[in-house]
Amino acid sequence: MSGLIFVVFAGALFGSSAPFSIGNVEAVCGAAPLDVRPYSTANEVHQFLADCGQSGRVAYRNLQLADLFYPAISGLFMASAMVLTATHLFPRRPSMVGLAALPLLGSGFDYTENVFAWRALAAYPDAAGTDSLLGLASLAKTGTFWLAGILLLVGLAGLVVKTASNRLRPQGLSRRGPAAAR
Repeated sequence: MSGLIFVVFAGALFGSSAPFSIGNVEAVCGAAPLDVRPYSTANEVHQFLADCGQSGRVAYRNLQLADLFYPAISGLFMASAMVLTATHLFPRRPSMVGLAALPLLGSGFDYTENVFAWRALAAYPDAAGTDSLLGLASLAKTGTFWLAGILLLVGLAGLVVKTASNRLRPQGLSRRGPAAAR
């Protein structure tokens, strides 16, 4: 279920022209929103908001409203997928499930980034004292989600290999050979 919710929400956020979408912010502001950049300096934050104009800042505010939900949706989806993958891949090592904390940590960084984006919007046209922290939160979010995504993909590939090798193994044979199967 979390996968379906994630796909629908991500599709609307990344692939539509809805008032809260990334595409809408890009169209109105002429640049990618701060949230999808790996890092932004304090000057880049202020310049983005200036370049957006009033209508662009409204579009960015709408994106921030949608981004109240996206970190939880994406974090729970990735964490659930990692838990399922780890429990099937390492049934005798329940500690591997702890890797599912990575996307939840990424969600925490995403919410931190959102707090600084709201502060920048509220302070505009003045620069918020936390504008440089927005870029650091973006960097932490991006790095954490990339690491979680890579681990998930490696885990899924391992699960495919494990499943394929189990299906290709002749009946009655285990990993230890025919004697262990008796």
